[in-house]
Amino acid sequence: QRKILKSSGINAEYGLVNNHIKTNSHIFLKEPYKKKNAKKNPEKQPLSHKERRDLGLQRLKDGEVMFKDLVPVHKLWCEYISQIGCKNEGIARADLHGCFLTVTKTMCPPLLRKSGIIAMESLNTFTIVDQDDKVHVLPKKGNVFSFIVNDQVVNIFGNNFLFRPGERIMKKILKQKIISI
Repeated sequence: QRKILKSSGINAEYGLVNNHIKTNSHIFLKEPYKKKNAKKNPEKQPLSHKERRDLGLQRLKDGEVMFKDLVPVHKLWCEYISQIGCKNEGIARADLHGCFLTVTKTMCPPLLRKSGIIAMESLNTFTIVDQDDKVHVLPKKGNVFSFIVNDQVVNIFGNNFLFRPGERIMKKILKQKIISI
C-alpha cells in the first residue's frame, strides 16, 4: 500500500504521507486541515455597531453641531419638500434631515414644545439642535411632531415613523393616517 500511495504522487505533491497514521484502510492526518480566517485585512473591515457606539460616532454632543451651521441645510430642505408637496405618501417617504421640527404632543412633559432642526435621525429617535445650540434626542414613539410646508402646518405621528430613514424612503407606505394637515 505504501507503493500505491508513493506511486500516486501524493507524497511528492502534498506531503501528506509523512504525516499520517494508518489503521485498516483509513488515513488520519496528524495535523487536520485548518480553515483560513475569513478576515484577510482587518484594517479594511467596516466598524461593527458596538465599535461605532463605543467611539461615539452615533451621537451628537453639545457644541459639536451649531444651529447656524444647520440653517443652510434647512433652506435646502424647504426647497426639497416644496417640490414634494403636502401629500400623505410624499411626506411619509421624505427625508427629514434639515426639517425644523416641534414636539406638539408627548407622553413626556419636558419634551413638549421642544423645537429645532433635525441633525440626525435613527430608528427610534430624532436628534435636533435648538437655537441655543443644545442637542436634544427626541423619541419617535408616542409623540406627535409638527412642521410647516408651504404655509401649512403638518403633524406627523412618531409611531408611524419607527423606521430608519433609508428604509422608510424605500418602503411602500400602507394606507393609514400618517400625517394630518
